[in-house]
Amino acid sequence: MNTKSLLISLGVVSISGSLIGQTIFSDDYQSYNDTSALSGTYTQMYPDAPVLLDTEKGYNSSQSIHFGTPSANSLERMWFNLPGGPVAPTDAAPLLVEFMVDLDVDIWSTRQYIELRSYANGAYNDGALNQLLALGFNSSGVNTALINKRIYAGNDAGWGDLTGNIATRASIVAASDWTKLGMLIKGDTVEWYVNGLFDSANSITANVAYDSIVIGSGLSSAGADVWFDNLTVTVIPEPTTMALGLIGGISLLLARKTRRQ
Repeated sequence: MNTKSLLISLGVVSISGSLIGQTIFSDDYQSYNDTSALSGTYTQMYPDAPVLLDTEKGYNSSQSIHFGTPSANSLERMWFNLPGGPVAPTDAAPLLVEFMVDLDVDIWSTRQYIELRSYANGAYNDGALNQLLALGFNSSGVNTALINKRIYAGNDAGWGDLTGNIATRASIVAASDWTKLGMLIKGDTVEWYVNGLFDSANSITANVAYDSIVIGSGLSSAGADVWFDNLTVTVIPEPTTMALGLIGGISLLLARKTRRQ
């Protein structure tokens, strides 16, 4: 049995085929009493028009964050720095950003997404912007029937689209359910996932350390309600190293069992 087969048999494989690793941030929005309580974790860019806490709807829960249906610019946007400082993903230890999203209307003007950012001085808006990766919905320069993506720097820079092979805006609305979106960042590649399934990949600038997350566009998103939930940021360990650790742990348990017998 090879390493990958062993890991699959142990039931510990993530969407990337790697082991679930160190979660450096996770929020299911259940610990907040109201919108103002979000400020303990997030910085609202526009306090007079904050990202809202929805206390009646969530993914497998009763709460999430909600972007409503303004007639003009929505403004709602918030950010946070990754706990522990910048993370530089590699092929051996990729960085996985996942979240649940729900969309109530299939409309072209929807513009809400989640961004992973990198700045020169290792914190949000501190120095030059090195890289930005976004996933969600945009309303210009993209196919507005699809889920959209953005890369700030590199050969594949710009807004683009996921394939639509797994989900589209219309299918998300028709399902009346939550959809999981994910971006797996490696050394010089980002892979895009929908509901845990690989959609596509792009090249990105290598050797970048990511420091912050931005939620919401702060731009016009008239006509659609968008909810986000279960945001997680995880460093995925190198499979072979972790497999050796698992094998060692299993061997130790077997040895103890043999001694007891």
